[in-house]
Amino acid sequence: MKLDKGLLQNLASTKDYGILSVVFQLYADCELHFKIPPTVFYPQPKVNSALIGLHFIGPRKLRERLSGVQPNELRRVLTATFQQRRKTVRNSLKKFLLNEVCGGDKEKVNQILDSDPLPLTQATIEARERGDKFALSQELPSDWVRKRPEQLSPGQFVELTRLVFHGDTDAHQSNQADHGEMALGRKVWRKMKHGK
Repeated sequence: MKLDKGLLQNLASTKDYGILSVVFQLYADCELHFKIPPTVFYPQPKVNSALIGLHFIGPRKLRERLSGVQPNELRRVLTATFQQRRKTVRNSLKKFLLNEVCGGDKEKVNQILDSDPLPLTQATIEARERGDKFALSQELPSDWVRKRPEQLSPGQFVELTRLVFHGDTDAHQSNQADHGEMALGRKVWRKMKHGK
């Protein structure tokens, strides 16, 4: 696939990356093959290009990467954090947690924002032992609240979503062993109509 270099930077883990990058790296293994200068095209574009390879993963591996997180939950966390990308994750999630997750309970919001990262799931630990690149970058740092969105890897966003939506439920822990049956949902990443 040939892409404009600016778009490619959005797909790679750079300062310019955003929701698109996280989603591509979640659903596919992305690899930059080489850069293409504008001189090889006629007429010459005013942008640089690059050839990347996208190897889309199957549902089983996607469920493993999601660690029991529902794609719509991940979308909500990504939207909340990247809408205010200049703020720290703590500040960008505060309003989202208060209004959409904790039902106005400020104490519960502070409990989530002050909590340590959850231990990795057994499936993620096994993937790390196999050398899976995605799983190797999945552990959420202890200072996650002070990071900006572009400082977190796609795997860390999965762990952040797990912390936000499932940090205090034992039922989720038992369901994770069975996330082979987890529904992945359809049309999760399409633009929602009328801001919904």
